[in-house]
Amino acid sequence: MGKRTRDGAGARRAREKRGAGARSTIAGGLASGELHDLSAEVISLLHEQAFSPGDARSETEICESFSRVLLKHWELCCVTTFLRDDGGRLRESAAYVHQHLDAELARRVAHAMAGRVEHDGGEYQLWLDERGGDEGNGAGDASSRELAGVFKEASLKAGVAVPIRASGALAGALVVGSADPERLRAALRGIRFVGPPIIIAVGHARRAAAMREQRRQIEGLVTTLRERTAALEEANRELERVGRYRSLFLARMSHELRTPLTSILGFAEILLDQEDLTETQRRFCEKIQTSGHKLQASLNQLVDLSRLEAGQTELFLHEFSLRETLRESCAAVARLAQKQDVTLDCRTPSEAGSLVSDEGKLRQVLYNFLAHAIGRSPAGGAVTIRVGSPAPARLHIEICDDGESLLDPAHLFDAVQVDAPNERGTNMNELGLVIAHRLVSALGGTVTLDERKPCGLAVRLTLPTCPTENSDK
Repeated sequence: MGKRTRDGAGARRAREKRGAGARSTIAGGLASGELHDLSAEVISLLHEQAFSPGDARSETEICESFSRVLLKHWELCCVTTFLRDDGGRLRESAAYVHQHLDAELARRVAHAMAGRVEHDGGEYQLWLDERGGDEGNGAGDASSRELAGVFKEASLKAGVAVPIRASGALAGALVVGSADPERLRAALRGIRFVGPPIIIAVGHARRAAAMREQRRQIEGLVTTLRERTAALEEANRELERVGRYRSLFLARMSHELRTPLTSILGFAEILLDQEDLTETQRRFCEKIQTSGHKLQASLNQLVDLSRLEAGQTELFLHEFSLRETLRESCAAVARLAQKQDVTLDCRTPSEAGSLVSDEGKLRQVLYNFLAHAIGRSPAGGAVTIRVGSPAPARLHIEICDDGESLLDPAHLFDAVQVDAPNERGTNMNELGLVIAHRLVSALGGTVTLDERKPCGLAVRLTLPTCPTENSDK
């Protein structure tokens, strides 16, 4: 009887052993059989995210999609996905907890297991046997025993935390818990398989989000550019309108002022030449005549500058003698030089021949630069004019004075920043210099400034000896 009992117990244990082996074989077979379907669903998810139209999904939505794939194949109690944040720590991205579990306890389990993965860098497993013990990597240490207690409190009997790596670095973790250890063992291969595609999908989502942000910024820049372009076009139209009004004003002002000014200068000339005036009357008439000539020169300069800015400068090109033009220009400023007690020294070589240019505009340029040099020079100083040929078909005219050094030569031809007149009444940015500088450009030449030591300024005009393609017609 006892033997039959022992034989019956042994047979029972054998049957249980065979049944457990069968269950294990069936579970493993299911995992292997469903792995093919699992891979197809994962690929479908990746394809949908990459190519399907519609609003982009967030990282949480992506992680939830992969969790649903696992839950579809295996009835798991909780699935939590962790991703590495900008600070390098694993943070919870998506979590599923079955309704029969305490959500807070399940969350504690997931975070604790993710912490073990982050600390150890490898996969972490914890299995509770029927006697209440635990097994798995780390089983028996204090933290695992504490975690086993939370497992029991949460009604879980098995858990696995699978690291997710990208380029060899830890990029996240997939934590799964179950009340049925055999079910978790069957799902283990699928859990390990699903981890890497999650990182691929999340990486794609991040790149897509970055591209959308860049596209948004570019569209914003394009919109801003269009608005500013429209504003600039409106400003240009306004400037053109103001320019037309200014030209009209200058033309009318010139006409309205020239007529009475001509009469004033004419009668002053008659009084000085034909009338028997007292010394005081003659001095007054000379003052009227001098002021009238200054006003006439200012009007001419304003009209010239207006035409230059409007691009209406016309060149009348013909051949003329450079020596004769220089001689006449020096004669035109001789009275001013005598008044300032400045000596004019015009050194024109005999080989200086003729050139083809606009003689009238060149005379205006020479007059303005010579007047500026004379005004800068101290009493007893000298202004020297030299002519040379630095290259074929080019010549330069250098005008040197003995004036003080300029604080900022770059602003000499700036018509906007006008300095206060000095004690001699000259101005570093007078209108005549601005006009002369622009006329030189219209003639196809350049102006360079050189400071002389210990004092003085050399103005070098470089001009073509014949018309160039860049000259205004």
